[in-house]
Amino acid sequence: MIRQNESIAETLKQAWQELRADHPHMRIRDAAATLGVSEAELLATGCGNRITRLRENWPMLLDAVGSLGPVMALTRNDVAVHEKTGLYDKVHHYGNVILISGHNIELCLSTGVWHSGFAATEDTQHGPRHSLQFFGTDGEAAHKIYLTEQSDAGLYRRLVDTFRADDQSPTLDLPPFKTEPALGDLRQRDDLPEYWKCLLLCSGRTESEPDIHTIGRIALPLFRELLAQLTQLMLPIQILVGNRAAIQLHDGPIQNLRITGPWFNVLDQRFNLHLNEMAIASADIVTVAYRQHNLTGLLLRDQSHGTVASLFGSYDQAEGESAVWRDLISAMSMTDPV
Repeated sequence: MIRQNESIAETLKQAWQELRADHPHMRIRDAAATLGVSEAELLATGCGNRITRLRENWPMLLDAVGSLGPVMALTRNDVAVHEKTGLYDKVHHYGNVILISGHNIELCLSTGVWHSGFAATEDTQHGPRHSLQFFGTDGEAAHKIYLTEQSDAGLYRRLVDTFRADDQSPTLDLPPFKTEPALGDLRQRDDLPEYWKCLLLCSGRTESEPDIHTIGRIALPLFRELLAQLTQLMLPIQILVGNRAAIQLHDGPIQNLRITGPWFNVLDQRFNLHLNEMAIASADIVTVAYRQHNLTGLLLRDQSHGTVASLFGSYDQAEGESAVWRDLISAMSMTDPV
């Protein structure tokens, strides 16, 4: 069976090499979809070469990432990609949930459903790029950490050696996939900080009361206009992107907007957001009852009505949400929800 699995992995690896020869700029996520496998399975075929499988001690590994200096955190789903550059210097453990509140990085990671992790080296136009990549039980990327020019490459190599798994075979066996949300309703935990209870609710990815009420909708062309106005006002906002095993936050203003094909992008110095506009079905205005305040937000949803990104104004526990943000959203409301 081991030889048969390794033979399948070698065939997959060869197919990927041929695909890259024809499409040298294709990303591994797209290559995996083309070849009919998960990204994790495709990445594992490089083990023993430029890919290193890591031991499944995610809490300790994430604690060690703080020593690397500035890194880029990436969390994505099928429609949105969220990238933040900063430090993993404040790591708090709540069972299988890890909250990271470092300089310019805010993360909620559900490591209990992480299945595999790898250290990867890939060639780019600017030289080798090193990363730590973590995948869920479905083989899809949960979270990735990329080294920057300011990262400590020596400590990175030591970290990889420390957490290197004994098994470096090119195969990856995934367990039966469970469809329920991995993050669940974390807000009911008494030990979770109020800040993250609010963020988890605003992310639109939990099913608990108080409900999120859809009260209107913004036409997608007006969504671009909204973000353009935000750049002019330098108005701080919260932008959340998540998947079933991670949620990542940007809290602050945005500045540089750019459109590249189907992708609408925010390209700031320490924050990048990429939205595939072709895959966004609606931009729904919502209200969220939280404590003594009502919060106004915008949920970007895909064709299956799943939330792929959420935007909320800055929030103060005493004063409530930004009135400027609320007025901007109200002014652009297109229709009543359908």
